[in-house]
Amino acid sequence: MFVILRIIEPEKGYFKARKQIRNTLRSPAVIHKENGALPFCTVDIIRGKRGIIWDGTEEKCGRYASRIIAPKSIHLPDDGNLKRYVPSAIKANLIFNTAKSIIEKANAEPDSFCITVTDKNALLPSKICSLLPYCSCIRVITAREDKYAVCAENALNSFGATLIFRTDYEPTAKPDIVICCDGITSAAMSEAAVFTFKKRTCGKLRFCGSGIALTPEHADFLLDGVDPLDFAGALTELCGCRDYNEACFSELGISCGKCAEPKAESCLLCHIRSSAGQ
Repeated sequence: MFVILRIIEPEKGYFKARKQIRNTLRSPAVIHKENGALPFCTVDIIRGKRGIIWDGTEEKCGRYASRIIAPKSIHLPDDGNLKRYVPSAIKANLIFNTAKSIIEKANAEPDSFCITVTDKNALLPSKICSLLPYCSCIRVITAREDKYAVCAENALNSFGATLIFRTDYEPTAKPDIVICCDGITSAAMSEAAVFTFKKRTCGKLRFCGSGIALTPEHADFLLDGVDPLDFAGALTELCGCRDYNEACFSELGISCGKCAEPKAESCLLCHIRSSAGQ
């Protein structure tokens, strides 16, 4: 579970504003149920003349005070237990799904290129084998190879493929597609096609993902100023919501300078062929 802070603007008029402040301070947390997942809560806070009135907020949040989702414009108090929750896996999952979708659409020969997945903290071992139908050479850059033991065994038993593990990136002889799930890039990727969620990165061809399309139910609920990625990440990581497990980024920037209106899969296939000298 987690808590979304909802900002209430004061009404005009001294007595109305005073009554509203009193009612808001007394209002309890509201629990919102999720289908097939844990619920989340909303807590109302009100903006007074001197800023947000934090009295009682921590008590309302209870043991979820360190799992706060709030508008970016709100600065939580430095003292106390109120802490923003920063999703750790949602962007990694989205860039992996985005890259996989485009690789599938590009329909290049599986043995004509390599795929390198950078996953330092081993957030996505369960997904790696889903790439094997599209590429015969899969490398994983990680500091937690042990977390990939089951995945490596499945790759060998189900596909007859051997996953290659590295602690640092090295260029390959074949055209390489790098999926930066941890956001870490290297100057050594200068000739690769790189998928990432960070704008400043390396790569001969770069795909930068951003944004997420929420389900209609979540989109209707989303409060002004709350980052949809933070909301979707908290729902996924803290509530066990499965709505975004296969989601892709809703927007994708492409560095291709050859096409007036670049299409991701066409640019990727062109990169693979041109890098291979075809």
